[in-house]
Amino acid sequence: MRADDIKALDTTTLDGLEITLDLHTRERVPVDHYTAFSWSVSRHHMFEACKRRYYLNYYGSRRVIDAKDRLISAVWWLKQVTSIRTWIGSVIHKAAQEAVRAVVEGEKLPDEKVAERANDLFRAGLTASQRGTKVEGQWLALLGHVYPERGFALDLDAAAALVDDLAHTFLDSEAYALIRENPDHVREVDEPFQSFLLDSGSRIGRTRVFAIPDVLLHDGEQITVIDWKTGDVTEPGIHKQAGVYRLYAHRAYGLPEEAIRVQISDLGNYGETVDPPGGTPPLAEAGEFIRGSIGQMVELMEDVTYNTVSIRSFPLTADRSQCLRCGFQRACWRHEDGDE
Repeated sequence: MRADDIKALDTTTLDGLEITLDLHTRERVPVDHYTAFSWSVSRHHMFEACKRRYYLNYYGSRRVIDAKDRLISAVWWLKQVTSIRTWIGSVIHKAAQEAVRAVVEGEKLPDEKVAERANDLFRAGLTASQRGTKVEGQWLALLGHVYPERGFALDLDAAAALVDDLAHTFLDSEAYALIRENPDHVREVDEPFQSFLLDSGSRIGRTRVFAIPDVLLHDGEQITVIDWKTGDVTEPGIHKQAGVYRLYAHRAYGLPEEAIRVQISDLGNYGETVDPPGGTPPLAEAGEFIRGSIGQMVELMEDVTYNTVSIRSFPLTADRSQCLRCGFQRACWRHEDGDE
């Protein structure tokens, strides 16, 4: 982790940072692949939870190289911060992705290799975060290392044991068994940048919507989308995510909604396959949800052509309990808040 970059925030105040960020995010620069507005369920959840975190994540930390500003660089580094539980989820998803792809290619990995891969990647991430280096080409900064006074939400030995348990649960899961039985039905395995264009109904017009299924199977008549979950499968957001997956599959493969089902593989509960909480929304409901969310985001833009915004439209959250597990807490001067 580039601790020196984050220390640049010690040279300013919250007001000073806000002035710098406001100039940066209101500058009218032609958008490119990285700065053009797009939508995803994760973006929606962040927007709903904390407007300032949304601003810092999607606007304050963009164009960091062009900005040539130490404060903007510090915000970019804080964007790389993640919790130990999120890292565990990423590790299991990566191990699952590799295992499923091997099955599809006719080279099923031995179970012990899949579990070993997950355990090794988890440990490599811990080391990379502590040393401030990359893990498999990506920067990783764990919350407990960046904010040691906060500590880790989960004891590291317990976290390692959880990774091993989740990896073995994946191997025994109903969804993985389905994949092994029908490898020729697998069409997508966590493919990057899967998306579709949607008429947003707002002043921004057609918007790219990202939806990346963990696994998508197509038997010629029906599509099954599998979503690996390592946490609480009753979270309301999963319902909305399922609708977006269904809409993506409909757009990509042309099947009617009744031929598209979304299943949750509950790795935190013996690998059972369950329906999304409240079922999978119909296509019309999913589309309405996305358009409504885009509309709220666009409403806070200054110039939709350049995707510019002012920090004044994105206040700090009043719910300071959120800040305790947010990577941006240093950029909001909430890093010295006491624990709950």
